[in-house]
Amino acid sequence: MKTEIQKPNRKTYKLAAKLIGDGQVVAFPTETVYGLGASALNRDAVKKIFEAKGRPQDNPLIVHLAKKKDIKKYVKNMSKTQKILVKTFMPGPISIIFDKNDKICSEVCAGGNTVAIRIPESKVARKFIAYTKCPICAPSANTSKRPSPTIAQHVFDDMNTKIPLIIDGGATDIGIESTVVRCDGNNVYILRPGKISKEMIAKKCNLVAIDKIDTSKIPQSPGTKYTHYKPACDMIIVKTDVINNINKLYQNAINENKKPIIFCKQQDQKYFADKNTIVLGKDSEQASTNLFGYLRQYENNDLIIAEYFDNGEMVEALFNRMIKSASGNIV
Repeated sequence: MKTEIQKPNRKTYKLAAKLIGDGQVVAFPTETVYGLGASALNRDAVKKIFEAKGRPQDNPLIVHLAKKKDIKKYVKNMSKTQKILVKTFMPGPISIIFDKNDKICSEVCAGGNTVAIRIPESKVARKFIAYTKCPICAPSANTSKRPSPTIAQHVFDDMNTKIPLIIDGGATDIGIESTVVRCDGNNVYILRPGKISKEMIAKKCNLVAIDKIDTSKIPQSPGTKYTHYKPACDMIIVKTDVINNINKLYQNAINENKKPIIFCKQQDQKYFADKNTIVLGKDSEQASTNLFGYLRQYENNDLIIAEYFDNGEMVEALFNRMIKSASGNIV
């Protein structure tokens, strides 16, 4: 299969809609990462997503819609708390778990009775979905366990010959996947952290937001069960005695004839001036935007030594992705 990369325009949207209607898979940009989309109403099309990614079929997908009013078409009901979150944060980088109705394929939800729904902030994503005239289920458009794609080239690197079309909307703004939440009464449980934090939910909605590990036998949220975001090389996160430990780890790697690189804060680069470094950002927001792209760009090193970011509004979301990228390797 030939994989084409096309800029978003009317011709591209019409082609994408035809491909989706024919049961194919199309990659498209959102404000978080690039998604690998198929009709959530077409069982065979959904299976092609899992095949292209090499993704376990017990890992659920998120359904993307173009408009808020479309949510009621695919869920059984909407609680007061869910309505508040929809009104406040959609379109945006949040996925809300609902009880699904029978229209959504069971394969989308890993055989469960719930579905995570999101309305992207990206105008390109919403226009693509609107042209298809159907709900689009989509995980990140990368090979399973690899860093998520933030530019079209990342998608092409993983999906060339596997899918027919990539819509190139440029670099994504946020750089990590959406926040996934489940509601229970007035409580909002964060199953996967993202740009929309529990502090934002509490402040803007006057709701109690709680971090919660998804322990369901059938996961309700993607990204909670398997190793994710792994670069080709080893990675370690440094959270304690940061400057000293990074310098020690770097020198140890050099002594072992390895080629290390340091991912650091902008303000701390001066402490590693004689070493191979890349500035991940000045805070957790900037670092989140750059993380996956830099993991791909610098994985030809033998070791990535990543500084923990304790500043900014995306500390938890960034650390969640970094710790999975490092397979839990932290000092």
